Order: sequence, then structure tokens, then C-alpha cells
Amino acid sequence: MEYHRPGSLSEACDLLHALGPEALPLAGGTDVMVDLRRGSKQPRHLVSLADLHELQGIGVENGELRIGALVTPAQLERSEAVLTHRPELLDATGVFGTPQVRHRATVGGSLCTAASCGDLAPLFMAFGARVVVEGPRQSRLLSLEDFFGDHRRTVLEPGQILSEVIVSPKVPGEGAAYRVFGLRATNFITVAGAAAYLRVEGGQCAEARLALGAVAPTPVRVAAAEDALVGSTLSDDDLVEVGLSAGEASSPISDIRGSAEHRRELVGKLCVRALRCALERALPSARERAR
Repeated sequence: MEYHRPGSLSEACDLLHALGPEALPLAGGTDVMVDLRRGSKQPRHLVSLADLHELQGIGVENGELRIGALVTPAQLERSEAVLTHRPELLDATGVFGTPQVRHRATVGGSLCTAASCGDLAPLFMAFGARVVVEGPRQSRLLSLEDFFGDHRRTVLEPGQILSEVIVSPKVPGEGAAYRVFGLRATNFITVAGAAAYLRVEGGQCAEARLALGAVAPTPVRVAAAEDALVGSTLSDDDLVEVGLSAGEASSPISDIRGSAEHRRELVGKLCVRALRCALERALPSARERAR
């Protein structure tokens, strides 16, 4: 296996395009190195992204939070931009592996792994975040729903790199939350997770997004549950009913971490908890706007 270390994003895209499917990009390595040791991936070329400084920043442009693909969960936790504009992201970083993993893994790597149990993806989906995909000839802006293909597969082609995650500007009356269940207090792999986003106007739900993790081949949005919330008064009965419908709409598998039936039950409860927290976070800014 040959190791390459390009010095710029354009050089990396050109190199990955030239090497084709036998090349594997390397960011934090927390997933890639495990795959290499297991033999589940056997690339002939390993292309390090460590020197791509274009992918390492966190900033705000026109109210949008822009997160470089090489940013780590630990950097998200310490970022003033995140704490000011999207502090709800700490719901996901707080359950993201061990402190060592949070300092090594990357936002882009987590999304490109496309594991259904990833903790960042559901919350980014609930925010309606988009990703920038750079290629040798052009860049594309995609929703996460369009970015994920199947289990552990994305739409990335040889030569394409996820460079940035963009989260829309914060508006009055909105709140988001992520709730998760795992088998151990630390370093657990998520058994089920739910992320919720609500925007409240005039005492009613004006916009809702609900995303689930670890209960389908990829992180997924639950459109029917979202539609049921819009226009409602967001009473606790409304939230419980939506939670139950989200559980029924999920398609989990049974494995060593839990049965499909157990996961469906967890989804319902986690959705309700995430929705309640999102509503609590939305109401203070909604009241402030009404003044």
C-alpha cells in the first residue's frame, strides 16, 4: 500500500481521481484504521488529508455556521461559533466516543463513514444541514439525505471529497435536541438515537424535522411525523403520538446490541424526549420574538 500526502484540496481531488477506486482517503483514521486491520478494506493507496488546511476551520458567514470536514468533535465543543449559533451540537459531541476519539475523529469522516449509528448525522439532518462536495472539476451542494446512499455508502465518487458542512442561520422560535441510548456509560455504540428540530410561531409548530439513527441502513428523516407536527400546538399528547408513529416507521435490525422490537420502542421514547427538549429550547426565543 502506498501512502500519499497532498498539500491542497485541489491536489487531493486530482490525486484521488487519478488513482480511482483503489485509493482511500484518510482523515482522523478512527474508522479507516479499524477497517484496514480487519481487512474489510484493502486499498492500494492511502491518501492523507491531514495537510488540507482548507478543511480545518469553523466560522460564520451570513449567519450560516460553516464547519470544515477535518474539524474534530472536541473542536466543536470548544468553538465559540458553535456555542453561540448551534450549542445543540453539544448533545451529539457529548456522546461521541471517548475523549481520545473526540480529539481524533473528524466531522467529515463521521459523515463519510455513513454508519447508521453515527451521532452527528441525525442532528445535522434535523438542522437541515448541507454538505459541500469538492471534485476535480466542480463542487456540489447536497442535503444529507441526498449525500447518504446505502449502509456505509455515500454518493461520493473517486476524486470527490466532502469539504464542509453548512448549517442554516438560527432564527427566533427554534430549538433542537438529540437523545440517544447506548449500552455503556462511555464509548458506547449507539443502539438508537433521535434528533428533533422545531420552530414555533404563534403557539403552533411552523416547522419540524425529525431524524433517526441506528434504526435504518442510514440516518433517516421521518417525513410523516414531521408533517403531523406542523400546525399542531405541540401538546405533550402530540409529541407522544408522533414518537409512537416514528417508532413504527423505523426499520431496525436485530443484532448483538438489541432486537428490532427493542429499538422501535426506544425510538418512540427517544423521539419524545428529543421533541420535549427542542420545544423547551424553542419557547424562550419564541416568547422573546412575540414581545
